[in-house]
Amino acid sequence: MQQSKNLLTKKISEKTQIQGVVVSSRRVYVYSDEVDLEIRLENLLLNLLEENGPLTRGELVALTHIPRSTLYDNLAKMISRGLIIKESVPRDTRGRPKILFKKA
Repeated sequence: MQQSKNLLTKKISEKTQIQGVVVSSRRVYVYSDEVDLEIRLENLLLNLLEENGPLTRGELVALTHIPRSTLYDNLAKMISRGLIIKESVPRDTRGRPKILFKKA
């Protein structure tokens, strides 16, 4: 099972074609030619943050194909449990700072 999870995060980080993703509030079901897998959404996010370093919410949406609101709800729960941290990166120009999520 661990090897399948690593293959999934590798496929996602390499932007390999995933044929479908079905997301529930706690699980992600991913299917493609190489992988048919069910994993906890929390584990997927932790693996992606560990392998790719700090990521923005937009980058996580692009990598996982998970709806933005579902992703943010889960990130907020993970922050409250101390699994990840959120940090802002100031900009040189006006506007909101960039928010990065990283593994605690």
